[in-house]
Amino acid sequence: MKPTTTRLIFLTIFLLASLGTALGQGCFNWMILEYSTYESQTADATHIYTSVLIDGTTGGTCSSNGGCDHCGQIMNPPPVHTPKAYNVIASTGGWGTGASGAWNSYISEENDQTISATPGTQYLFNYDWEILCTLGGTLLNNGGNGYVSIANTKEQTTVPGQNTWCTSAPLCANTSNPRCKVSSIYEGSNQPCHPAHWCEFVAVSASGTAPYSCFLVDCQGSIDTTPGICTTQ
Repeated sequence: MKPTTTRLIFLTIFLLASLGTALGQGCFNWMILEYSTYESQTADATHIYTSVLIDGTTGGTCSSNGGCDHCGQIMNPPPVHTPKAYNVIASTGGWGTGASGAWNSYISEENDQTISATPGTQYLFNYDWEILCTLGGTLLNNGGNGYVSIANTKEQTTVPGQNTWCTSAPLCANTSNPRCKVSSIYEGSNQPCHPAHWCEFVAVSASGTAPYSCFLVDCQGSIDTTPGICTTQ
């Protein structure tokens, strides 16, 4: 029986200013950034999908403390904030800009990109976030990058007679060290284990070389226990 498809999304989560870090100088040192930023990667057999999200608000209370005696004047009109999210996978994508709002309103921008991908080939993923203030300029700029690939591994069930969860090990004709592997595979509730499975992963690397963080996308059952061609390190 075909196992249940599993798709996991890798989330790297940065919660900014969660401890109330103040921003800026003069009349802007009362602004407190309360934004969350996320980046994620997932895949199917022939595509990689990336997503970059920023959402949240700005807190704080305008006052005359800290030498900010003219703060009431610059708050008329009040500052407007605009969220931006940068998402480039290979050469696809760029900056996405969300709807602007009052400085203390909830704002959000999600930038999604898709590319056709060849298993085993690594694609550079760049991501960034910004909050633009009409009075304070760029209030946040904190991005990064990494390499994303699709990795395939054939796995053999190593314990006969199991149901549901199948203890497994790589079954590779071309390598003893595949890029990604799992120790057990979910076959389906109370379903007998196939002798083997073809498994697909999203592999993420900071440098484009090992070590890789691997996230299982799907495992397809097979009765064929002939070693297969796996994605190498």
